[in-house]
Amino acid sequence: MDGVTLDLYRVFVQVAREGSFSAAARSLYLSQPAVSQAILHLERQLKATLFLRSVRGVTLTPEGALLFEHASAALDTLEAGQRKLETLHRLEAGALRVGAGDTATRYYLLPRLSRFSSRFPGLSLSVRNGTTGELLEYLRQGTIDLALISLPCDDADITVQPCLPIHDVFVCGAGQALSQGPVPLSRLREMRLIMLERQSSSRRLIDATLQEIGMPLSPEIELGSHDLLMDFAEAGLGVSCVVREFAAARLREGRLVELDVRPALPERAVGVAFLKDMPLPTAARRFLTELQEQTVPSPAPPLESPGA
Repeated sequence: MDGVTLDLYRVFVQVAREGSFSAAARSLYLSQPAVSQAILHLERQLKATLFLRSVRGVTLTPEGALLFEHASAALDTLEAGQRKLETLHRLEAGALRVGAGDTATRYYLLPRLSRFSSRFPGLSLSVRNGTTGELLEYLRQGTIDLALISLPCDDADITVQPCLPIHDVFVCGAGQALSQGPVPLSRLREMRLIMLERQSSSRRLIDATLQEIGMPLSPEIELGSHDLLMDFAEAGLGVSCVVREFAAARLREGRLVELDVRPALPERAVGVAFLKDMPLPTAARRFLTELQEQTVPSPAPPLESPGA
């Protein structure tokens, strides 16, 4: 069957459906001699007579009818697949599968997913919550295609691109006297400090930074969610270490006050992660592009120790 191409089968099926070389030629935007030559070439390759020719047109031979049954079904299947592929490219179908921690989901991912889903309602949506370690494992298992994680990430199998700069700050309730004037970082040791649990990736990054400058902090209260950190500070139960970007609404409303801690903790980032050698589905690729449009400033300078 050397030399038999899909185009030859397309011509054959069209001639069979039209019952005429000239009608098939018009449908295929080919010349009639080109259609005749294509059929002759196919018959030679298959060593079979496919059509009976007459002045009234052409009819299928038994061999031609057998081939038409299979060739037309195959072409219909290919065309159906092509149409479905086009719906995926237009994001009229398909799935977006993402993962993030609770805080990143609520304050960053949720509004973006809402807009994306409104624009492409034909997409199915899957969202998984988890720690950075769990999300990276979901990526490896193929459960999700994209994950929002705290940076840095040194996993050789994962590509990570920053999408949101964030700042760790210390806040208290609006009625606390601590909200007035600069606060040396060392003074936080004298306060009732509230931080995330030690196993969280954000807490580990903050602890590592404080350890580098010789200023480790031991919180009196450790909580499992960012919202609880803000709730406790707002209730006057101490000073919480929160992400400024995720506490923005309460800071604007005056329910929380950011302490002017000197020196400030360095800027870090949330990044979108995906498997390095695995092509992304169309929906994930499009959503990633939109996340990448976030402006990420250059990294902040290293945090200096108070005595430097």
